[in-house]
Amino acid sequence: MGVKESTQALNSLTLETVGSFLGIQLPAKGMVRCPLPNHDDGTPSFEIRHEGRRWVCYACNLSGGAIDFVMAYHNTEFMMAKTWLMDKCGYAIGGNKRHPSGTKNLKAKPRSQPIEKNTEVHESPPDKELYQELLARAPLRKTGLEYLQGRGISNPIIDRFSIGQMPSTSVVHELVKEFGFERVETSGLLTKNSTPNWLRSILPQDAVLFPYIEGGEITYFQSRGLTDTDKSSRWRNLNHRRMRIYNIDILRNSTINRLAICEGVLDAISSTQLGCEAIGFIGASAPFSGSDMISLRGKQVEILLDWDDAGENRATALRKDLNRFGVSATRRFAPRSGAKDVNDYLREGHTSL
Repeated sequence: MGVKESTQALNSLTLETVGSFLGIQLPAKGMVRCPLPNHDDGTPSFEIRHEGRRWVCYACNLSGGAIDFVMAYHNTEFMMAKTWLMDKCGYAIGGNKRHPSGTKNLKAKPRSQPIEKNTEVHESPPDKELYQELLARAPLRKTGLEYLQGRGISNPIIDRFSIGQMPSTSVVHELVKEFGFERVETSGLLTKNSTPNWLRSILPQDAVLFPYIEGGEITYFQSRGLTDTDKSSRWRNLNHRRMRIYNIDILRNSTINRLAICEGVLDAISSTQLGCEAIGFIGASAPFSGSDMISLRGKQVEILLDWDDAGENRATALRKDLNRFGVSATRRFAPRSGAKDVNDYLREGHTSL
């Protein structure tokens, strides 16, 4: 099946079927309250029409078909949404053959267990060995240290989170020589137009390097440029790799009774600097699985998403999501100083939350 044909086939799915994949109940047609996580819909504003295959939310000003709905629901890009939906339908990704367990059409498979809201997109496991080798070759230098200190982050916290700094991008040539092009490409460290003879790093030279550590091993990287002048390279994520939750290991730590949910790496680190252990979402989406939600039960959870309109809306939606799993969370009020996020608050000179 070609790209165009697979897109058309997926968009022929009804919203009722897509809802079953996502673990939510949608009708065959008509007006309902908007099911998108970030929309607190008091009155029905979400319409399913055109034989159940098209939708529009008049409040969100969003519309589309099956793929568009997955994009909006998971707050992700087109190809990631399409890949997720193809995987649910039993189609091999990137090929023209059906998965051996696939059905003759694109109907939902019956499931005996509830579907977690944020099922992972199919991908190979993180290349922990390769990521560790990159970090070993990327020590933090003076410019990176000064940037972090200027953000209010102390040396002990910098050391705790194993923060590095991207060396010359020729490091990708070294990694390809040691691990092979295919493995480095799969790890997400190369741009999408890289070839074995033309290598380009997705992480810019000199950018501060934040490793995502799970169970003591690196599973992801994110980088931050040292200036705000070039927005295109301010924050960079790995290419074609699923975005992960930063500092997620604290969810499994039974000795931590208080934690914060923050927007981004720097805010999570800043919250830790201020005395409250924290996790960080990339881009402020809420990619919690059901097991993640359950692990928060009994803890003092504080929501420290950005103090702006978008952050307030996400915080409201997140609190409702957590409540469904028996988790009580407190939304911290915006500081009187006018700080827009946790790092702003830290840089104002505060020492605790």
